[in-house]
Amino acid sequence: MGTTWSVVFLPLEGMNVNLVQASLEAELLDVNGSMSTYIADSEINRVSSAPVGEPIVLSAMFADVLSEAITVSELSDGAYDVTVAPLVDLWGFGPQFTADEVPSPAAIQEAMSKVGYTALMFDSEMKTLIKRQDRELDFSSIAKGYGVQRLADLLEQQGVEHYLVEIGGELLAKGLNPKGQAWKIAVRYPDATRQGAAMTLNLDDVGVATSGDYFNFFQVGGQHFSHLIDPRTGGPIHHEVVSATVVDQNITRADALATTLLVLGKDRALALAEQESLAALLLVKTPAGIKSFPSSVFAERYGSGETGE
Repeated sequence: MGTTWSVVFLPLEGMNVNLVQASLEAELLDVNGSMSTYIADSEINRVSSAPVGEPIVLSAMFADVLSEAITVSELSDGAYDVTVAPLVDLWGFGPQFTADEVPSPAAIQEAMSKVGYTALMFDSEMKTLIKRQDRELDFSSIAKGYGVQRLADLLEQQGVEHYLVEIGGELLAKGLNPKGQAWKIAVRYPDATRQGAAMTLNLDDVGVATSGDYFNFFQVGGQHFSHLIDPRTGGPIHHEVVSATVVDQNITRADALATTLLVLGKDRALALAEQESLAALLLVKTPAGIKSFPSSVFAERYGSGETGE
């Protein structure tokens, strides 16, 4: 997935830790082989290149992720769109390297004509997909969360009760840490030039996903262009929210929702968080510095998230 991963767990007596690591790595390779657009013959690339109108039989894991992605696409009225790949590629954030440049309005319109999740006819029971129009899928904002869940499930199957699983910053914690205390994780301060945490969270049996625009971006003429594309406008997000964190038992869902909230912007993101009873934290640029805006559920569980600025 182009990132790092880590697993910390309390092994059962007599457990062969090397065999556990090998099984975790094999699981990750399966997920990556299904969902990476960087692997030429991956399942997602085969689905994206499949003919319009013909049923595509999906693997169980691919169908699970597609189902969650379509649900979030519908929930957000297209602010999250699993078919955003043409726009991601156009802006230079896909598998093919392109120079840092702003696409022409005509190129943006052309790419937008190839985006739209409503062209997907997905049957979750039969695990089949029919594309009514040509569409390319992008799981980059949800596959890490799903990978975390798969690793956690594997540990659970082997009887492990205390663990922390993390892929690229998306994580799931259960039980207690090696000190016998609640797992404590940091929500990073949203500035690539500054170290430190905006706040810390004590976790048990929940996942945490954070989406931010402060690492993957380019600049042209002094203007910042984020890797987070708004499918409704065809371009990178341009607003004051710089980080969105979602805490949820469903880490796959949390991964997609963190991206969704960041794309929506402060007011609409908080409205959606309240509507869906999400534990969400937004970090927002203001004239007075970075400010925290928690949903009511987040504030009740973890506090206000004040950054101290």
